[in-house]
Amino acid sequence: MKSLSLIPFIALLLAGPARSEPANRPLQGCISGASADQQRQCDQQASEQLTSASRITALEGGWRLVRTKNPSGGPDAVSVMHVADSSKSDLSLAGLNLQCGQKGVEVILVTLERRSRADRPKLALSTTGGRSEFEATVVQAGEALLLPQTAADLAAHDWQNSPQLSVEIEAKPAPIRGVIPLMGLAAAMKTLTASCPIR
Repeated sequence: MKSLSLIPFIALLLAGPARSEPANRPLQGCISGASADQQRQCDQQASEQLTSASRITALEGGWRLVRTKNPSGGPDAVSVMHVADSSKSDLSLAGLNLQCGQKGVEVILVTLERRSRADRPKLALSTTGGRSEFEATVVQAGEALLLPQTAADLAAHDWQNSPQLSVEIEAKPAPIRGVIPLMGLAAAMKTLTASCPIR
């Protein structure tokens, strides 16, 4: 099953804002060795349940602040998200997720293609300030690429002076390319850091 922080992002892409009341029905098909159809049903039900427990707030520039309740009773998962510009991006690039992590803000690129958790894909990110290359870590259910801390530093400074982030992710048979708008990033980051739970 996908992690709490990625579920609302996929829901934003597919279904829009979450409902206000959480669903508490048991998940069907969420068993080890489930068929592809059962896994899709499980993912859909998990998305509905977890997204219903999320509060999504629209921010400047198309950003969304998402708070997702932790079913175990711990701190909420908090993130700001922006979808990729569909007119300038491959369908496989979903968008950018900045989330509260154990050591500060974490930068995650979200794709619609699953990868092995053992993969370490290389990627390049470009703004008007220049180009940076990274090796990402595959996290969550394989669709999320966690970038190193230097990417969070760029998001907190350099990226805020650029209208967009150009993305190129190593993949076969061809790289995944796209553009994520950055207008409103400074305000989104300020809102995020003020909303991160105290650890």
